[in-house]
Amino acid sequence: MKNFHPSDIRRLVFDLDSLTIDFVKESWEDFRKFIQVLDDRDFETVLISNSIELTNWNTYSRLSILQGTCEEAYQKNSSLSGPDVFWFSEQSSFQKKLSNSTRNFAGSNSITLQNGGLQYQNLYDMLQIFNPSKITAKDLSNSICKLKLNSSQFPLVIGIGGPDDCGHSFFVGELVDSLEDQENLVSTIDLSQILGSEFKNNFENDKNTNSSFWYSEGIRGWLIEEVLSPYYNGKQVYIEKPPSIIKDFDLTIFPFFLAPEMILIIWGTTIFLPEFERFFDLRILLELSEKNAAARMFGLDDRQNFDQSFIEIYLKKEGKHYSEYLKENGVMKKIDYRIDFDNFNAFRIKN
Repeated sequence: MKNFHPSDIRRLVFDLDSLTIDFVKESWEDFRKFIQVLDDRDFETVLISNSIELTNWNTYSRLSILQGTCEEAYQKNSSLSGPDVFWFSEQSSFQKKLSNSTRNFAGSNSITLQNGGLQYQNLYDMLQIFNPSKITAKDLSNSICKLKLNSSQFPLVIGIGGPDDCGHSFFVGELVDSLEDQENLVSTIDLSQILGSEFKNNFENDKNTNSSFWYSEGIRGWLIEEVLSPYYNGKQVYIEKPPSIIKDFDLTIFPFFLAPEMILIIWGTTIFLPEFERFFDLRILLELSEKNAAARMFGLDDRQNFDQSFIEIYLKKEGKHYSEYLKENGVMKKIDYRIDFDNFNAFRIKN
């Protein structure tokens, strides 16, 4: 398992006959909850057993059941031997077969380590490893720390964009937690309330302004002149109280402080504009399917097949404006990391 990384795994396979020998009723209930978490995180799970009641497992959307032994299943199903597959088994002989074919696996007994696998004390501890969102945030924070270490530009600014109401704050929260776990000091500015396509016509008659997506020219000027420009030039920024032009918006926490050794994260919908170009060291774009973007816009459950008219309304209004913004500003050519953000529990870096 030299090249094992949790972000590469999409399918988890469980050898039930070896894993559940000592299970009692409560153990099965806990295992079902465990499978549900994996289901919510978009993992495909496969249960293999000589004897299993199919009707007990029909509530899971991404679960498959194979009857027989794990050896038979492994030999007959090529989909169980790919690099994106991870096995759970207590059988030493089968572990050795997986190890010889350089496949990823785990078990609870000490022989697992000798066989080249990953040993766990409690199966449910594996939820810490197979947590796509946490792993993605950690991978990004590692890259950011390397960039910060190697960059000639000491202040570091990260821009995070994505569709209206896509859940920027959740993503930013996960990333900030991971950066702070690595002892970085981080400040954030939320522009989602004052920067977006809904403000595009505010200045359409003013030929001297670049504020086509801003709530006001004053807010744009304050942010660039009082925060970004001095920070970009290596100066400390301290603002005790919010100026009157932003007092009605929750942009950040005051007193607001920035030092050159800190990391600044700015996020919003139409964040990748020409006026920000020179300030951003890293650009991250959150991407959603049309269905999920519409669901979050209207507060719907994206796991359900809701009325198609919601998607049509989104595509005619917010979705149309957002798509035009991406095209007009050449956003896709600027992005450093694209994030598949359809699932809060399983966001991943796109290749």
